[in-house]
Amino acid sequence: TSPPTQAPVTNSPTDLPTHLPTKAPVTKSPTNSPTNPASTSAPSDIPSTSPTKAPTSPPTQAPVTDSPTDLPTHLPTKAPVSHSPTIPPTTSPPSKSPTLHPTQKPTTAAPSTNIVMYSGEFYVDWAVDGGRCVRDCDGPRPCGGKKEPWEAGFSSESVCCSTMSYKPYSQCTYKISTPAPITPHTAPAGSPTWQPTAKPTNPVDNRWYPGTTKCMNDGQAPSWQHNKYSSQATCCNSHFNWDYNNCMDIKVVGSGKWYINWSLSKCARDCETSEGGSCGGLVPGSWIVTHSSASACCTAHMSYASIAECQYNY
Repeated sequence: TSPPTQAPVTNSPTDLPTHLPTKAPVTKSPTNSPTNPASTSAPSDIPSTSPTKAPTSPPTQAPVTDSPTDLPTHLPTKAPVSHSPTIPPTTSPPSKSPTLHPTQKPTTAAPSTNIVMYSGEFYVDWAVDGGRCVRDCDGPRPCGGKKEPWEAGFSSESVCCSTMSYKPYSQCTYKISTPAPITPHTAPAGSPTWQPTAKPTNPVDNRWYPGTTKCMNDGQAPSWQHNKYSSQATCCNSHFNWDYNNCMDIKVVGSGKWYINWSLSKCARDCETSEGGSCGGLVPGSWIVTHSSASACCTAHMSYASIAECQYNY
């Protein structure tokens, strides 16, 4: 047979192995150096045949991106990344010297306050003990806070309590009061009596209490009447303030001046009707305007009528 070929007769390897191994290397002589694989743009799965001769270029001096990367830089930056502060100061610089004159008004608005005005009157607080007289003020008792506009006000605590005459005064007021002592209605006898009394005598309670039209001190106050006073004036002021003179049995003398009496539809004089003449009764209240003469009264109130028609004559 002919001798083996010096090299493969095919351009590329066959899928089947040769029948016999080649007797000699396919190259005439060994190569001078190992073959270098083609350079790649990305790392290969096969290691290089020999190490590289020099390290890679040095790290960059500053970030190469406009925004932070997910990985830290190799070295810190040499200078601040911004040239100036991003936000200016929030306040202007202070003045170099004080002003010559004070400001005309405060530079900031004054805090708003709600001022509550109290009248000092007494009124009934029905939420306390079924009704107690408290005062329209702020503080400890008897102050009960601000009185509502629809609640009636009274000038004194006693007048306020007169609206609840069914209650003892001690249960109406916050004042600690001492009841007046009970004094005997009659003086003791100068000598002992010959016979003993049939039963013990009780001292008569002659304190003043409100009756039907005036205050009484006859010792016959009902058992349920707890409003009792040591003086008539206190009783009258507390329960008959609107008719004080009658309660005190004060005889009022008329002024003799003229006033319009609408029940008579005429101008009459301020005097008792029992005196006759032009007396039309006493003036019912201080709110009635009085005049020095009948003509002045008629001119003010009944100018459409003559003096004869206007003037009262009984």
